Order: sequence, then structure tokens, then C-alpha cells
Amino acid sequence: MSETTGCTADWHLDHSTPDQLLHYFDPHYPFARQANVLARRFRDVQALCDGGEATPALTRLRNALAFHLIKLSRWWRFDFCPRGVTGVNNPLFLTYVKNHAERSVNDESLLDVFTAQRYMHAGDGGHIFILGHDPRSDPTISILYGVDGQRAFRFATGSHGAEPLWNGQAYPDFASAWLAARAVHALVCDNSTDMHEFETAQREHMWARTWHQQHFHRSRKLPLIQLYAQAQAQLSNCQSAFGRAEMKTVTDRLAFTLAQTAFQRRMTVADLIEESDMLAINLRAANTIKQRARAYVATCIDPILKPEMDILLDRVVSYVPRRCP
Repeated sequence: MSETTGCTADWHLDHSTPDQLLHYFDPHYPFARQANVLARRFRDVQALCDGGEATPALTRLRNALAFHLIKLSRWWRFDFCPRGVTGVNNPLFLTYVKNHAERSVNDESLLDVFTAQRYMHAGDGGHIFILGHDPRSDPTISILYGVDGQRAFRFATGSHGAEPLWNGQAYPDFASAWLAARAVHALVCDNSTDMHEFETAQREHMWARTWHQQHFHRSRKLPLIQLYAQAQAQLSNCQSAFGRAEMKTVTDRLAFTLAQTAFQRRMTVADLIEESDMLAINLRAANTIKQRARAYVATCIDPILKPEMDILLDRVVSYVPRRCP
């Protein structure tokens, strides 16, 4: 597959700004889509800069995309190695990040919270950097989010205009804090249905969090088929809408990776399953895997790569391996 998408610098300046790609305060927006698109656009813009088109505007865009890759990795708590994901060595990538942060007080402060903590009471869970308000909360109840001196996410609730009351629990990623805040919000509003829904989603998000952390990992201890079977089992056990959506995305991603592997090895998905000799999954699952792979391309792959990915999946479906007589 090609290294760049062929989009021009002007196109990226119009379509690849972080504000267009990211939805930090709405965890319903697929995490995988944000991570995939952000990484793809950074690589494309970096290639344009390396190719002699490093105008001040494009350089600022590249630096902003680099900063938000770091921010998103902390927001969703996934492992991120600049060289492994973008091809840019870590010191140079961090130079881009710092150059962006120097242009924004808020971004510089947030970067400091997650790194050196020169402005924070380092290690102090009571010293909180405010991220912003929940845009989806009830008009009568305000929900505020922050990151404390232990680099954990926190939330506070209260009436609009009143001093916020910070919840004592700390959370490893924003989605965890958001789900807990929504559960408290439902409790305050005496909505037992929503409270049960968000409490269930909190437990199920813990399953998804492990998968999110390894989103960009290229090597895993278990075979892909076995990982897919595990994710499928967790998906079938999800009871909340949020949990099902998260685990569906994880399962779809693994299905897409299976399809990619089959393509690279010039095999069908069914042959890949048969070769693995996995009792946890049967050959009839091949069609489901193809459907899930297509769903992942439709929802979580950068749209500018979709034609290329559709061709890949079409070849996996249509390829008929030679059989020995």
C-alpha cells in the first residue's frame, strides 16, 4: 500500500486541523477513528514538509498534529511511540510538540501536567488542572473535568455558578472519568435507568481499556485469531450501549487486521482460520470477519484511505488459493 495519500498541502490545511478530527469531550466518538486519522494525517503532512513544502502554515499544522497525538494518547491511555507510529524519531517528534506548545498557553500547561509538572504540585491529587465543562450535562447541573498532580483524570459536579465539588476518585483515562460523572449525574437526577447503564458501562470500559492501550502494538503474545475470539467473547458479554460500541470497534479492528494478514499472505480469511486450528472459532466465522473488517474501514479508517482499503478487502474476498490435486 502507498506511503502517502496524494493530498495536497492546501487540502490538508483545509481538512486536517485537529479541531476537525478530534472530539475530546465526547467518548461516544470512536477512539480508534481519532487515533488512526490523526496518525495518518500527521504522516501525510510530515511527508509534504520533508518534500519541500514546509511553509509556515503547514509546519504549524504538522506541529499541532504531533501535539494532539501525545494528548490523545494520554486522554485514552494508549501506548504511543512516535517512531513506531509515525516514522519520526522521538527527539525530533518531541521538538514538534514543544514548538506547538510554545504557541498555546493551554496546550503548554496541559503538556506540562503530563510531563515535567513545573507548574503543578507534582504528585498532589488535590491540585487539579481544569480541562473544561461537559457540554452534554443537564442545564441545572454542571460537570467539570480536570487532571490532578498524579496525572489522573477527575470530575466535579455542582450547580451552575457554584463552587464545584471534586469527586475523590481518580481515573486513568478521560472516558472512565466521563462514565463515572454521568453515573453521578443520573443519581442526582434520580434516573435509576441511566445510573445502571453508566455503572455497567464503567465496568465494561475496563475491558476495552486494555485493548485501547495496545492499539498501535504490532507484536502480540497471542495469535490474532485467538485475540479476535477473546474480543468477540467480551463483546457478547457487554450489556451497556457504550460498552457494546467500544468492544465492537475493538472486534472490528482485529477483524480488519486479520483481513490485512490474509492479504499479505495471499490467503483467504477462511484459510487463515483453518491454518490456526482454533477450536474457539470456526470457518463459518470467515464471513463475519469480512463484514467486521468492512465496518472498521467504514467507521475507523481515514476516509481518504477508504478506496485503497476497499480494494484490499475485495482481493481477500475474491482470492481463491491454489489447491494441490
